[in-house]
Amino acid sequence: MYWDLSAECLDRSAMRELQSERLRETVARCYANTAHYRNALDSAGLKPDHIRSIDDLPRIPFTVKEDLRDNYPFGLFAAPLEDVVRVHASSGTTGKPIVVGYTREDIGLWAECIARTLTAGGVGRRDVIQVAYGYGLFTGGLGLHYGAEQVGAVTVPVSGGNTKRQDMLMQDFGVTAIACTPSFAAYLAETLRDSGVDFSTLKLRVGFFGAEPWSDAMRREIEASLNIMALDIYGLSEVIGPGVAYECEHQCGLHVAEDHFIPEIINPDTGEN
Repeated sequence: MYWDLSAECLDRSAMRELQSERLRETVARCYANTAHYRNALDSAGLKPDHIRSIDDLPRIPFTVKEDLRDNYPFGLFAAPLEDVVRVHASSGTTGKPIVVGYTREDIGLWAECIARTLTAGGVGRRDVIQVAYGYGLFTGGLGLHYGAEQVGAVTVPVSGGNTKRQDMLMQDFGVTAIACTPSFAAYLAETLRDSGVDFSTLKLRVGFFGAEPWSDAMRREIEASLNIMALDIYGLSEVIGPGVAYECEHQCGLHVAEDHFIPEIINPDTGEN
């Protein structure tokens, strides 16, 4: 199922043209508005007009975690602070957190990406989705929340933890979809089983799991215990949060939202793609 058929099924030549156009716009905006990127490009002997297509992507210097931390908190923002309506941040367990800012347009784009994610899993207006990712500075809860509202699903913003309450709401609200970490889904299944819940009475049919690594064996365990389809989702705060890539009902790999994100595989030894 598709949320935006024309964008998600764009032919390869048109996709490359769109990616190249947006890459040029992004490089120009970063160069004009962010000292770090301007200095990095200048050091590489590059100006924005040197980047003409995605074939030029390897010429752009890497942005590494130290760059993100060294520019804490707002040094990498390419929009003025008065245009920023929200910030999210990493946990900062090993130092200062990595901060990401969102304009109103960014928030709308993010919701669209999550709408694609949920639609690919069959979620729509007739569904009740329990968002059990953490809310707050973490991107998971609010990211899934606005996407769920975008597709018209009844959105239950329960956040993480409080397992007994989660179990109760899942049953009482007739929840059909859940979004959380795979480990929390496994724990919910265990507490439901320990409470003597008849799983056949649950309306739950699909889960969207991410924010941590998980194996195919764990997927099979969650699907068997909750009697659902378990879908993998991917994102990272440094880019946008959840919504970068997602599985569909065929479960044969992640679909990257290529009109917004350009995937690149890099050889760590040579730095080449």
